Amino acid sequence: MVTPARTEETLIPAVRDIVERRVLVKDEATREVQVPATYTTVEKRVLTKKGGMTAWREVPCTLPKDAIILPIHYELGSARLTAKSKSILDKHILSRLKQNPDAIVEVGSHTDARGSSATNQNLSERRSKSVVEYLNQKGIKTSRMIAVGYGESRLLNDCKDGVDCSEKKHAKNRRTEFKFF
Repeated sequence: MVTPARTEETLIPAVRDIVERRVLVKDEATREVQVPATYTTVEKRVLTKKGGMTAWREVPCTLPKDAIILPIHYELGSARLTAKSKSILDKHILSRLKQNPDAIVEVGSHTDARGSSATNQNLSERRSKSVVEYLNQKGIKTSRMIAVGYGESRLLNDCKDGVDCSEKKHAKNRRTEFKFF
């Protein structure tokens, strides 16, 4: 047997409580308090001559127009070099640095545009530093290498944020460049 839907109205009595509150009322009052003065001696140092460590160093050379781009690969979202990348570094970069003991190399790592700009910048810096650390472990002095992270600032194609690109196009932007001076 099917019965039609129905509604019932039920009156719910209101519940009321009486709340009593006592409030202490005072007139406004002010009072004077003497606070003793405190004195602090501040030492100011002024740099009168250059010294210490600087981040810039002069390299007597002309900047190369082209860079060597090698297929240096990393684990996804990581700065750890793969075994294949290490063998490429040994064959192409390490051998060249050992043959030219006065050569200086800039290791510039780039990322694709996916992810935030700050994350990509940090990742590219870590990647270039991992290459420098690897070459240093192979006997190349760190003073001969300059680690630079470019993040997504120097894309080789139009794969910017918001542009739909294939994985092959994104991969072209994920690179490590080597500029020899």
